[in-house]
Amino acid sequence: MDVTRMLEADHRMVEGLFAKIEATEGEERAALVTELASALHDHMELEERILYPAMIPVVGKETVQEGVTEHELARRTLEDMVALSPDEPGFGGALEAVKAGIEHHVDEEEHEVFPKLRTEGAGVLEQIAEPFKAKRASLDMKVNVGALTEGATKDQLLEEAKGLDIAGASSMNKDELAEALAASG
Repeated sequence: MDVTRMLEADHRMVEGLFAKIEATEGEERAALVTELASALHDHMELEERILYPAMIPVVGKETVQEGVTEHELARRTLEDMVALSPDEPGFGGALEAVKAGIEHHVDEEEHEVFPKLRTEGAGVLEQIAEPFKAKRASLDMKVNVGALTEGATKDQLLEEAKGLDIAGASSMNKDELAEALAASG
């Protein structure tokens, strides 16, 4: 499976967590903040250890350094947010700072970096697929089926499934394709 599709599914899941955090309070909010912090830390580690070093020949060192710098900023603002009680004054501002930084980073990845990797770096994506999956497994990162469904068209999922030789892919609906791909990834 194209690793950028898995990363986009992670992005959709994080966006969902931001929305849930904004809509909750108290202990429920605190649990969601912990889940968000863990998801972001794992996602950033996965990109920095596997994706970023491999993509330098395709996107250049400057783009990779920008991604690393944005991760460092996200870690700092996330740390500040986590240090606050979720119902404490200032938490909303800290949440917005984290969210804005992540939204900017996601926008660049999904509209500039990932499309370039898909067109000019398909070999790189293929080469890192196994180490990427292994690192995801070591971090206990599951592919969120709902986020995968939301982040890709049926045709994109079908193409991925066929590339992985998933039996019966042609007769599956979008949700079934996403579930089969998540199980394989």
